[in-house]
Amino acid sequence: MKTKIQERLESIISNIEFLDKRAYLTINSEGEIKRKKINYSFPALFFCEDEKIFERTLIDEIDKRERSKVGKIERLSNLDINRLKENFVKLIIKGELDFAKRYAKELALRDKESFIKILFNLSLMDNPKFNKPLMALAMREYLKDRSWSDEIGYLVISYFCKQRYDLYLVENMKNFSDDNIRDIQIQNLALIAYKKVLDSYDYKNKKRYEDILRYELKNSKNEAESDIEIELIKGIKEL
Repeated sequence: MKTKIQERLESIISNIEFLDKRAYLTINSEGEIKRKKINYSFPALFFCEDEKIFERTLIDEIDKRERSKVGKIERLSNLDINRLKENFVKLIIKGELDFAKRYAKELALRDKESFIKILFNLSLMDNPKFNKPLMALAMREYLKDRSWSDEIGYLVISYFCKQRYDLYLVENMKNFSDDNIRDIQIQNLALIAYKKVLDSYDYKNKKRYEDILRYELKNSKNEAESDIEIELIKGIKEL
């Protein structure tokens, strides 16, 4: 008998070509910038308890106008592990999906823990509002008891690449404050996920990431904006 997660996962994979976006950042001739939001369907797979909200979220996220071809991801077995790690980071930041997904697969298959830690660190480097920590947490949950999936791997790495990086905060945030951030009592999905990822490992730039979190806690909206965000917050807090 299939579990709820198995049934949800099959639904996501069967619609995988319509869950990605061709671009998450667009700009017109007047310099107007528009960023599309994260696709909540994959995080909802693990962190949304309410089945009706999950089903509605998946339906809402499917967009046949944005169809992306998702094929087999080839391996890079001739590279050593250190080169895999270094190149994976560079390719993600540069947004080079075609190569990044191959490095991601090879690293995840050879050293899953290193893959997750690097993915977490990459998510902390970006603007918290882009919700990359949320996607990274979902990927960790997926890989806990499952092997690599080209479809799921593509969806996650595509978001990390196509939602182009905003590195201003990580480059410039220094000694914002010394306020205690041990507990977050707000209903802000992006920041709760950011804090959960921040607490998962010991990072070289931990102090800077903490400063970013303090800054965002002071300057961001402190409430969930939709039913799915409320559900995801509850699920993440239980990790």
